[in-house]
Amino acid sequence: MLGFATAAVLDTAPAQTFWEFLRAGGPVMVPIGLCSVIVLGLTLERLLRLRHTLILPAEMDGAVRLIEAGRFADAERAAAAIDAPAGRVLLAGLRRQGHSIPDVERAMEQQGAKEADRLRGPIRPIGLMGNVAPLLGLFGTVVGILQAFQQVVRVGMGRPEALAAGIEVALITTVAGLAVAIPAVVIAAWLQGRVRTLVRLMDERLAPLVERIAARPESSHAA
Repeated sequence: MLGFATAAVLDTAPAQTFWEFLRAGGPVMVPIGLCSVIVLGLTLERLLRLRHTLILPAEMDGAVRLIEAGRFADAERAAAAIDAPAGRVLLAGLRRQGHSIPDVERAMEQQGAKEADRLRGPIRPIGLMGNVAPLLGLFGTVVGILQAFQQVVRVGMGRPEALAAGIEVALITTVAGLAVAIPAVVIAAWLQGRVRTLVRLMDERLAPLVERIAARPESSHAA
């Protein structure tokens, strides 16, 4: 991520390798690089996990058919066997089977909120890295400018080349921090939108079942 984002800077100094570019940024490049790794790793993990088939698996159809058939005990066992957010939300509702509609809705909403929070959990560190990386870049900028002024104190203003190292640190760390922060903020926003979409689809799939789950079993009416 960091390499692609800084390609334009490297083009201005073709003799400098990417490794030399990183080293020129000084020690501050280490935490910025760690931020980049965290963003990349969590992004890949969320892309793999935030899939429709993992949130609303095909096994849900069987549990829904059992509910429609009035076989709530079988539906509860089927829902308990589904290791997915939709399955756990449905199970929460089935455990309140026969209660009032508000009770069933409340149970499913509470479980749905927990599942949504779990889905958003790994996204928060991505946004955090989007905030931390530019601050680290700013810290590197201050360090670089400080180094440049220290050189001015030592050799005076007559040798501008003495300022080059400090200014280079300032510019590289600024670029690196922004190169990590901008994609991180965009990715976090996109993933948050993906979670909202999946939660909405889950709600649309399960909401019509509330009244059916809240209904009393036919056997109780017969009694």
